[in-house]
Amino acid sequence: MKRLLFAGIILLLGVLQVTLIDSFKIFNVKPDLLLMIAIIASFFFDFKEALVLSVFAGVLKDILGTDVFGMHTLLFPLWIFLIERLNRQVPIDQDLIRLILIFVITFLHHMLRGLILVWLGQQIRSGIFLRILFVESIYTTVVYLWVFKGLQRWMVLDEQNQER
Repeated sequence: MKRLLFAGIILLLGVLQVTLIDSFKIFNVKPDLLLMIAIIASFFFDFKEALVLSVFAGVLKDILGTDVFGMHTLLFPLWIFLIERLNRQVPIDQDLIRLILIFVITFLHHMLRGLILVWLGQQIRSGIFLRILFVESIYTTVVYLWVFKGLQRWMVLDEQNQER
């Protein structure tokens, strides 16, 4: 049941990503809600469930976005895989570690995305690329704080309701 509700949250954030969040741009950049929720899935679910949810978020981002189709479908699960590998070495259960992880993955995701687009022949101005790289990484990390705390409360309430 949690997976289905989480998939609904992914769908909701995907719709927000292309509609309402446009009103909250900073320097013409908005947070990457779908990447953020895919990473959050790895905090709440086991590896296989998080992988499936990240593929769903990646497909949704590819459908709703203007980038090369399939790029996010491949990159989102890659980040989940790397988080799982990192979690075997270092426990990712502290808020500060998760916050840093969100920033680093968002930064790396947009850097890799930009390099892929340049490799495919698209021109990206360096100022725009750097603005997206830094501002979107910071913005996504700040939004993560609110979204994660809300989801954490929801998951605890859901577990308490299931125990009754």
